Amino acid sequence: MNPTLDRQLARLRTRLAKTPLPGFLAWWRDQLLACLPARWRSLLSERSESLLLDLRAEEIVVWRERGDAMSEYARIRRDLPSDAQSAEFQHLRSTIGDPAVRTVFCIPADRVLTRALNLPSAAEDNLRQVLSFEMDRQTPFKADQVYFDSRVLGHDASGRNVQVELVLIPRGRLDQELGALPSGAADLDGVDSWRSVPGAGRRRTNLLPPERRARRRNLRTPLNLGLAGAALVLLVINMNESLTNRAAAVESMRAEVAQANTEAKQVAALKKTLADSIGGANFLADRKRKGPLTVALINDISRRLPQDTYLERLQIENKQVQLQGQAQEAAKLIALLGASPCLGNPGFQGQVQPDPRTGKERFQINADLKECAPFEDAKAAAPAAPVAAPNAGTPAPSKPAAAPVAPAPKAPKTKAGASHGGK
Repeated sequence: MNPTLDRQLARLRTRLAKTPLPGFLAWWRDQLLACLPARWRSLLSERSESLLLDLRAEEIVVWRERGDAMSEYARIRRDLPSDAQSAEFQHLRSTIGDPAVRTVFCIPADRVLTRALNLPSAAEDNLRQVLSFEMDRQTPFKADQVYFDSRVLGHDASGRNVQVELVLIPRGRLDQELGALPSGAADLDGVDSWRSVPGAGRRRTNLLPPERRARRRNLRTPLNLGLAGAALVLLVINMNESLTNRAAAVESMRAEVAQANTEAKQVAALKKTLADSIGGANFLADRKRKGPLTVALINDISRRLPQDTYLERLQIENKQVQLQGQAQEAAKLIALLGASPCLGNPGFQGQVQPDPRTGKERFQINADLKECAPFEDAKAAAPAAPVAAPNAGTPAPSKPAAAPVAPAPKAPKTKAGASHGGK
């Protein structure tokens, strides 16, 4: 891989490690795994494995590392031919189910030089370059004389300084030990050192330069990319389906609202029609209930008119009452009719004219019809003399005259076609 790209990736990994995201993801993974049965947890847990090579005087001890667990896997004798050693090592690799198993050469702890350093936190982003500059000051070697790596131990309370462990080994010594490995095991992924005794755990550093590390194809990368692409496609499909369902729901709600509005308008129209029908049906009843009865009106007028007065015509139309007849003194009728609860604003229509045949005054009075209860008012009023009806035997005048004359003995009766007669 390109060294520049390696440095950029290492810088990104360092910055990511400073954020709380890795810790949160690790906690989330552990919590999810804890909800599964033990068999499923073992299947879904971290399965990356490493073969650790421990070079000794007579044999090569192969350790199998899986996660934090470590066990002795096999031993390869060094007195065997190189081809036999390589074949045996390849057989050991093939028996492991993980095709991405890594091979790491482990050096005894007393063969490497370690140094704890306190550096500014800003140096963490480009730690390898900073250590290269500080190599001759912190160790008796120059940067080009050693293979080195480092690991961050922690930060101080203020966060301004970082504690770094520097691990290094002279180039000549490591090259000599790597040359003693069989050809099949020389394709290494890294060089590390034991923390104490072999098999007790390694430091998790890599002293092997990036250009000498094995070029292995990570089979999980295409799988992860494929899964990421599939997740993205499923996410887009899910979002599109959600939008489609929401649009369908909105259209359904709009249709329901439109139907409800139509039904509401129909109900309002039916209600208005019903109200109009009820109003029309009750119109006559209301008019009859609110307006005075014709019989009551005639009774009230009959009680108020004097005995010498009779009506020829009584007409009720559009809340107007018209009285035509003859009286001995027509001027007194205005005051008498004005006291009626059923009539309002009585007044003469035209002039009062004397009738020479009957010797009385012919009148026409117009008045407004009012809502009244004439029978209740009649209880308190004194009964009046009945009014002579026009067809009760009194002769009707034939022609108006200037002076009253004696009535003819056998005058024809006047017939009121559309009038209501009184007493």
